Amino acid sequence: MKKSLLGLLLAVALVVPAFAAKGDMSINGKIGLGVSNNLNSGNNNVGSSMSLGMPFSIGAEFFYGLMDNLSVGLGVDYGFKSKFEANGTFMGYPMSVEAEGRTTNIYLAVKPEAKLDSKIFSSMYLLGQIGLSSIEYKSTSTLSSSSDSGTADMGIYLGFGAGVTIKDNFIVEFIISSSNGTTNQDGEDVDMQYTAATINLGYKFSL
Repeated sequence: MKKSLLGLLLAVALVVPAFAAKGDMSINGKIGLGVSNNLNSGNNNVGSSMSLGMPFSIGAEFFYGLMDNLSVGLGVDYGFKSKFEANGTFMGYPMSVEAEGRTTNIYLAVKPEAKLDSKIFSSMYLLGQIGLSSIEYKSTSTLSSSSDSGTADMGIYLGFGAGVTIKDNFIVEFIISSSNGTTNQDGEDVDMQYTAATINLGYKFSL
């Protein structure tokens, strides 16, 4: 499944430029702020969920217009480190737990768009994204004297959202996404999921 999806991503990256003369093209540069980020991990035996901080992300997308109201594209997104910290006591003993995570996603995107008759808002659109994800993580606990870090095996990335284009070039959008992967901890496979709700601001460069 992962190899097939990666092959599809590479095929689109190679084929799309061949249609350059047949449709509108653009490159979007984005910076995002995560307003709700969670790192979940576990298997059939035990699981955990941590609400992380509000990280920044940067991304870029290439879009090709199949028609006036529908574009397809290829994008990449890098999320900076997001942290979780907790301090307290457990049965009278001091306890400290720290965790952090970051993601890199590459994806195919489809964007249905509606043009607007407005002096400010040029269009509004929906976004669907599917691709591959890599999760980097680190966790430490003084309660169990444990520490773990690494990069989860590449998994599936899914994203969905909506946005508006302002004055033909400026972008504001809201994306809900899920990055997935698998890692090995103490000889057991552990599923990892990084979910995020992100507000993106960007600029559209028409080609």
